[in-house]
Amino acid sequence: MLSTQQRAARSSFFLVFVLLVLATTITRNVEGHVRLECPPPLSGKTGEKIGPCDVSTDDGLLQSFPLQANALNTVTWLESISHPGAPVRFALSREGGGDSNGGEAATGFETCLLLDHIPHDALSRPTYRNESSWHRSSITLWIPDVQCERCYLQLISVMSDAAHGVPIDTKCAYRANTNNVIEIAETPESDFPACPAVYHSCSPVSIDGTIPRNDMDVCNTTEFEDQLGWPLTPRDNPDLYEHSIYYNRGDVGLYSTTDATLRFVGSPLTDATCTNTKYCDPDVSFEEILAIPDAAAYISLEGSCASVVKTKVEAYVPPAAAAVDSTINSSTSSSARTLTQLMIPATTATLTLLLMILFLGK
Repeated sequence: MLSTQQRAARSSFFLVFVLLVLATTITRNVEGHVRLECPPPLSGKTGEKIGPCDVSTDDGLLQSFPLQANALNTVTWLESISHPGAPVRFALSREGGGDSNGGEAATGFETCLLLDHIPHDALSRPTYRNESSWHRSSITLWIPDVQCERCYLQLISVMSDAAHGVPIDTKCAYRANTNNVIEIAETPESDFPACPAVYHSCSPVSIDGTIPRNDMDVCNTTEFEDQLGWPLTPRDNPDLYEHSIYYNRGDVGLYSTTDATLRFVGSPLTDATCTNTKYCDPDVSFEEILAIPDAAAYISLEGSCASVVKTKVEAYVPPAAAAVDSTINSSTSSSARTLTQLMIPATTATLTLLLMILFLGK
């Protein structure tokens, strides 16, 4: 028989265990700071700093999302913690590369930049633990004449403020995690220190073009910018918009509150107008330098993701869970579906309670 003291100690230990389990369950989907929304990402992570993607290995559960070659394709992303002036960049991997170990994806992204220096929305004010409040932005990319069955659309978001290691009036360069594999696109980065904090998110995509992605050594980013009429290029302003090089809080924008499209571009933030690392009131800090034309290709809504901008932001659903939910929906009645779906989130709590009963009863 256990003594009273032994039982008390055992109970305390188990209580701590239960709390840890519940805490893990509650917080499993609330990692900061940004991830793709459409096309769907490999994971729900928004805080992956290592890169080049948000997972180390692609398990293949998520189907490749079709993009149209030689066409405009709208994409959307979500921010879970706002970072004023933090730019977004999109790139495309080689065929079949989805790991972070120096493989095809790790080197391929730097050879095919689709669009860079996409401004951060100054209106972004998400609540970290409420996924439905995460802030949506969108942009329309030009997808070239590429053919791939499963390559990866990569989003990176660069924390370009002093709090994240980029001092005022300085620049940093994005350094891909390539296991020391040097790519052509990395050459100009040597003049600037590496950006210390960069978040990564990737979506597996298929593209119906004619030129195999692996046959393209380097994509023509300038051509993609021209197709879009993109104004934030090295040709227009080399001090601010060099590819993969980022000025302290240099990419500021205002997006539409109805369809999440870019409407205005602002000048870099300064400490004179804002020092907050999570929100800068645009009424005080935003200085317009460009109004986006209504006919601009990069804010047109095109492709399969275009309709997403009108929908409510929803929590991430892993591919396996989505498959289970699809099976439930197709094979059960409405009442049975409701009961089953209610039971799934309760599983962890139920098992914990049963373990506690068994544990304390000994």
